[in-house]
Amino acid sequence: MADFIVYGSPLSPFVRKVESALRIAGAEYDFENINIMDMPDWFKEISPARRIPVLRDKTIGTTGIPGTIADSSAICLFLEKRFDTGLYGKDAFEAGRVAWFEEYADSAVAMTLGMHLFRPLIFPLFAGKPSDVDTARATMKEKLPEFFDYLESSLDGNAYLVGDSLSVADLSVAAQMSQLYLVAGLPDKTRWPSLVKHTETMMAHPSFSENLTTCAAILKSIMPEKADLS
Repeated sequence: MADFIVYGSPLSPFVRKVESALRIAGAEYDFENINIMDMPDWFKEISPARRIPVLRDKTIGTTGIPGTIADSSAICLFLEKRFDTGLYGKDAFEAGRVAWFEEYADSAVAMTLGMHLFRPLIFPLFAGKPSDVDTARATMKEKLPEFFDYLESSLDGNAYLVGDSLSVADLSVAAQMSQLYLVAGLPDKTRWPSLVKHTETMMAHPSFSENLTTCAAILKSIMPEKADLS
């Protein structure tokens, strides 16, 4: 029986990041879906910010607040301390850089990509309405390129964002970029070659592939074709 439970939705990039970290840590876990549009009261108790995911360590508590950690960044840090995942760089400076890219991906990139591209495309479909393609297209053309430019220059042809090994920085950025891939494909490979290669490599990583397969199946039922944002 698994010691951990992840509460969330596979479609969340933050859940994707946590699932990846758990798999890298070799930690078995159970998954419990949470409807983010109608969260149960017991979940609101353990997620006061009303966000997913939340991780439960059943060795500490099986009900209520005890044993729970809310927020993907907090969960990844817990896993590092618990399992020595090696996902926070090799020295103090690298750890700081990892934390920066995680914050950048989880806030600036996620807010723009999630709220102004993913949601306009997907949320109307769940309500039986057409996607807001115009909003998503404007976001792709006008708002996201500055993020792509920064990440491209940060990678500068390297395999990883920080140092010479996989880190939470890579998980965080790839979790967001794969969200874009699921609904609209990746950006122009000729303009952002390092970023696209990094994303494709991460999506093929064993820690990512299972979540993405699940997400693709969910989305195909409501969105048979990816949106054309060209």
